[in-house]
Amino acid sequence: MIFNTIFNYNYNLSDAERWAAFSGDYNPIHFDLQHAQHLGQQELTVHGMRAMLDIKYQLSAALLARLPDADFLRFNARLRQPVLCNTSYHLRLSPAIGQVSGNLLDTARGENCFNSKLRGAPTLVLTESGPWASLSADNVYQFSQQFPGDTSQPAECWGFFDALLFKLLVAAPETLATAKQVLSGVQADTLIDIFRHVPVIQTHHDVHFSTDFLRIDPHVFVRSALHYAIEPTLIVGNPDDGWVLRSAIQARSDAGPLITTAVTLKTWPLAAH
Repeated sequence: MIFNTIFNYNYNLSDAERWAAFSGDYNPIHFDLQHAQHLGQQELTVHGMRAMLDIKYQLSAALLARLPDADFLRFNARLRQPVLCNTSYHLRLSPAIGQVSGNLLDTARGENCFNSKLRGAPTLVLTESGPWASLSADNVYQFSQQFPGDTSQPAECWGFFDALLFKLLVAAPETLATAKQVLSGVQADTLIDIFRHVPVIQTHHDVHFSTDFLRIDPHVFVRSALHYAIEPTLIVGNPDDGWVLRSAIQARSDAGPLITTAVTLKTWPLAAH
């Protein structure tokens, strides 16, 4: 059993560029130092989703040795602080029976940036949330080749599908339409466009997915069609305190339920801008 294993990370601009090339998220806070400093960051930040790729991989690799007796798994992450470029971090893994937890900490300050956990979960039941769309097997494979990771590895395959659903979710017209209800006046064609104009941070990430990702050959998934549906976005808050948006997307293969991804985003108070 692994006990408090530590992995070291230090992100740079190329990490942000590779994630942006896959996701389409070119938010200037990740690329324009002057813009980042205007928002109170002393350094550029790497996308939270990019940093989570490493966390998901290490938790999955640790759990692979002793997979829980469950057909589905759940990954949760709480994003507490931005992950700065050119800054040393260490990921500390803490395993327990049927699960593994990981904390990403600023090495110098000991500040906890991400808390995460991967564990067995109940059967995934898809909801009747709206119309279903599909990606062909060729489309899924093409996206897998653009992914900043190795989808041939079982510990990374589900992370690719999580990232792909995130990409589809933030580009969906339904997500943008809901956001525009409270962010009126912002000129945007996608939710990513809103990221460029309104300070938005991700606070939570939740994934419910099939254990088969870790049990069988990943090519079964990246060479198959994917069917997905966007769930209604939930919004609470006000302009003075900021808005919290929870968006979710669910997906299945031809064989059955596969994965759901839910993202919680928070805007800064709009009255101050």
